Amino acid sequence: MELMYPLIIYIGVPLVLVLFLIRFKKKDTYRKGNRVANAEFVETNPYYKKLMVQYKVFGTIAMLGLLIATWVSLVLMSRPVEVDVVTEEIKNRDIFICMDISGSVDETNVELMDELKTVVESLDGERFGITIFNAKSVLLIPLTNDYKYIMDTLDDLEESFNESLLYTKYLEGEYLTEEEMDIVNNFDYQKYYYKYAGTLGEEGSSFIGDGLATCLYNFSDLETNTDRTRIIIMTTDNELNGTPLISIEDAADLCTKHDVKVFGIAPSHIANEEQFKGAVLSTGGAYYNTTDEKAYEKLVNDIKATDASVLEKTETIVYDQPELLVILLVVFMGIYFALSRKVKL
Repeated sequence: MELMYPLIIYIGVPLVLVLFLIRFKKKDTYRKGNRVANAEFVETNPYYKKLMVQYKVFGTIAMLGLLIATWVSLVLMSRPVEVDVVTEEIKNRDIFICMDISGSVDETNVELMDELKTVVESLDGERFGITIFNAKSVLLIPLTNDYKYIMDTLDDLEESFNESLLYTKYLEGEYLTEEEMDIVNNFDYQKYYYKYAGTLGEEGSSFIGDGLATCLYNFSDLETNTDRTRIIIMTTDNELNGTPLISIEDAADLCTKHDVKVFGIAPSHIANEEQFKGAVLSTGGAYYNTTDEKAYEKLVNDIKATDASVLEKTETIVYDQPELLVILLVVFMGIYFALSRKVKL
């Protein structure tokens, strides 16, 4: 056990001793004499002698209790603590999921959800973030290692994708089971619009280059900390509708410039596959199509195989240790008050 403020002890203990000594050395004319005359009869009385013994014993114990309680209070004021220096290894890797949330990619996103949750569950100190895009890009989760928050957000996204898939089936007149019809009849618009919040725009949809570039610049300390391993997992069907601010090729060049690898996964109906595949591969990442055998499994394994440097983080943790001292303080103060009332100190 250590004391955060030992100066209190160095000053307080001598001061308390001085005060007690002054108290006991107080001049009193009648301290060793009798305060009344003709007290011989009382002094020889056995009951009186018994009371005097009790008075001296209880009085001494009470004053000792007060003295000890005072010292314990000084120690408490000095803040007793236990200092623990912890060194842990942290994987130096950041992962962003960048999702095209247009309806044509819903099925791919739903299939990817379980794999992404597997990735998150396997993380150990790495940071994870989520951006979604359509005409505009939205940062759902900045880089964090709060994995419960990440999992909850992935669950919300999965529910939104499922609602969107079901609604699309209903609008296109596809066969729906009785259970699916019950869901449609009690449609949850809040879940449905969760993925669309902030991503829609009048100028078009599925701006892939804008989505990737925006996701890139959501990496914290991108310019200053070049030692971290950075990865983007991107889902899209590459079906551009409108004029983006930046093309997918230029966005991929920016990723390459900042040493960020892009792992792209696309559905079977991807538009201009060679364009998207070439852009992704140019970053040093990999491309997967959902028609590939075990595409999601390969994606997860390739991400895990990327090099992640390990940092040592040393942290000093201070634990307050007042419990025993508080108990002692209560006990000795209780002794003082109980006995001082008995002998009327």
